[in-house]
Amino acid sequence: MENRLASDPAFFCEVIRLIYRSKKRKKTDKGPSEQEKSIATNAWKLLRRWRTPPGIQLDGTISGEHFKKWLENIKVTCAESGHLEVALTHVGQVLIYSPPDPQGLWIDQTAADALNEKDAEEMRRGFYIELLNSRGAYWVDPTGKPERELAEKYRQKAEDIENAGYHRFSATLKGLADSYDREAERIIAGHGMES
Repeated sequence: MENRLASDPAFFCEVIRLIYRSKKRKKTDKGPSEQEKSIATNAWKLLRRWRTPPGIQLDGTISGEHFKKWLENIKVTCAESGHLEVALTHVGQVLIYSPPDPQGLWIDQTAADALNEKDAEEMRRGFYIELLNSRGAYWVDPTGKPERELAEKYRQKAEDIENAGYHRFSATLKGLADSYDREAERIIAGHGMES
């Protein structure tokens, strides 16, 4: 099913429509039926487990041509149905699982190109959210050391991506690094330690 999400834009758009109400549809007092709730729950679980970026090939690289066609198709379809923003957020979330670029960049350049586009704010937001969520459960270290390490990791990724010419995408990663620095300060202050 993950591969179908990544290769069939119509299926991806259908899954989005099963979960989210259209921005074009007026809210009604009638809620979803039990069957609709069950279908939406299963669709949500599928989307949350999705780790296969669009355009991925058997060799693990991303086909720029397939990715761009897939993305353009979902933009048109989801804009028409009133689901564009939420669809792009989910696309951004799956892009954290993009392979490294064959030329050496830590993320495939096709994914970086898409995330750097002027109109890709929702995708960048999804990417940011998924990076935060990918940390999972963790034990709070009162020294804030793990947060400092994450801040440095994302600051380095931001620098690498900026050096490759992806300034908007870089700003998102710098924002993530800054949030981990703030979290480290909050933890240290909360435990009465000095930074």
